[in-house]
Amino acid sequence: MSIDPEQGELEALPVHRRSPAHRVRRGLSLALLVVVGVALVAGGLHFLRIAATRETTDDAFLTGDITSVAPQVNGTVSAVLVKQNQPVQAGDLLVQLDDSSFRAAVAQAQANLDAAVAAAQGAGLSVALTQETGTAQVAQAQAVVGQADSAIAGASSDLSKATAAIPQAQAAQREAQANIGMVQAGLEAARANQDRAQATVDAAAAAVASAQSGIRQAQAGVTSAQANASKATRDAQRYSDLVQQGAASQQLADQATAAAQVAAANLEAARQQVAAAESGVTARTADLAAARQQRASAEAGVRQAQAQLAAAQEHAGGAAASVLQAQDVSRTAAQTVRQAQARRGQAVGQLAQAQTSPRQVAVSGAAQAQALAKIEQARAALQSAQIELSRCRIVAPVTGQVSNKTVEVGALITVGTPLMAIVQSQDLTVTANFKETQLAHIKPGQTAQIRVDALDGQSFRAEVDSLSGATGATFALIPPDNATGNFTKVVQRIPLKLRLEPGQPDMERLRAGMSVTVVVQVK
Repeated sequence: MSIDPEQGELEALPVHRRSPAHRVRRGLSLALLVVVGVALVAGGLHFLRIAATRETTDDAFLTGDITSVAPQVNGTVSAVLVKQNQPVQAGDLLVQLDDSSFRAAVAQAQANLDAAVAAAQGAGLSVALTQETGTAQVAQAQAVVGQADSAIAGASSDLSKATAAIPQAQAAQREAQANIGMVQAGLEAARANQDRAQATVDAAAAAVASAQSGIRQAQAGVTSAQANASKATRDAQRYSDLVQQGAASQQLADQATAAAQVAAANLEAARQQVAAAESGVTARTADLAAARQQRASAEAGVRQAQAQLAAAQEHAGGAAASVLQAQDVSRTAAQTVRQAQARRGQAVGQLAQAQTSPRQVAVSGAAQAQALAKIEQARAALQSAQIELSRCRIVAPVTGQVSNKTVEVGALITVGTPLMAIVQSQDLTVTANFKETQLAHIKPGQTAQIRVDALDGQSFRAEVDSLSGATGATFALIPPDNATGNFTKVVQRIPLKLRLEPGQPDMERLRAGMSVTVVVQVK
């Protein structure tokens, strides 16, 4: 190895004897080392100052509200009007279910409501008619009683004068007239019996008409139940074929078979209702025939009483013919008294019957109240059927983007089955899990910077909204128990909610679940 003589000589010289150029180079080196050291110290201080004003975490992600869409009624999907990832507005139609059975239920409920309204109207007319008729009958009967009292007073005075003159003739006359009065009372009783028999006939005829209306309603129920049974039977056969082909599960086939059995049972129940209604018509028809027979018997009683009255009057006429003119006067006066008394007795009976009108009005009012209650019941049933029908249209509850769509046309869905989800991407927030040692200076309202990994670290402005009420480990399925085993202190993380500033560019590209890095400006 060769050695430079000058270098070896220079190195052999003492320090104080080295050249000026060497001393300059050494001074520059020392100065450079001092500058670098000062720069490093200044940079470290600047980094520490910046780090003291910010808190950062990469354990953060975007979150958004997700609404699950599920049916509220069981049915078969007839149309799906949205696709996966399609944006929708609140109220847009998403899925249409087959609503034929629900429309039939609405029609049945509407028919029941119409029938209840018609019955209530009839009951209302009956109340008004009963009230008006009763008032008129009371007034008329009271007037007739007053007239009869006046006639009785006048005839009694004439009879007293005739009695003083011809006691024997008047005695015979009173006996004959008393017989006539008894026969007249029997005639009135027979007529009253005839009226009651006629009322029974009218009531029985009304019951027959009501029972026939029940047959028609029951037959309408049979038609509806038969349609449901036919549809359920076809569905059960179709699912059975699909199970044999491996295109459907046995559970769906069993559900369809059970639905067919329920529909068949409903059909049989409806037919039994028709049979029961027909039995009711037969019973009411028998009641009507019995009432008519009673009316015929009452009419025969009236004719017999009229014949007896005619015989009694004929006997009184013979007695009157055998007396003198004075006896004729006495008979005339007595006859006038009897006629007035008969009219009064008839008027009193009519008054007593008319005074029962408040009870008849109360009975009619109770029937009207019952009919009105049936209207409300039928109206509630109609409203329920209409609500069920409206639920065949499944609409978007919120504005967002369709995700996780699983429903297809022809699927048989049940209540609560998830069909799809709607992500409300227009109101995204950020969930950042900061260490508990970073939260000393973090407060709601502070500004933050969000860097999104999926967008090459693009930044967005945000603001601290709130801090969670507990650490993330508190909400774990099995929270840690520090009171058992050997304890090792682990720094916990607390979720922090940040709200993005609206109106920033490229916010439409953000999606729930994206990973982000959060930097909070704490000072």
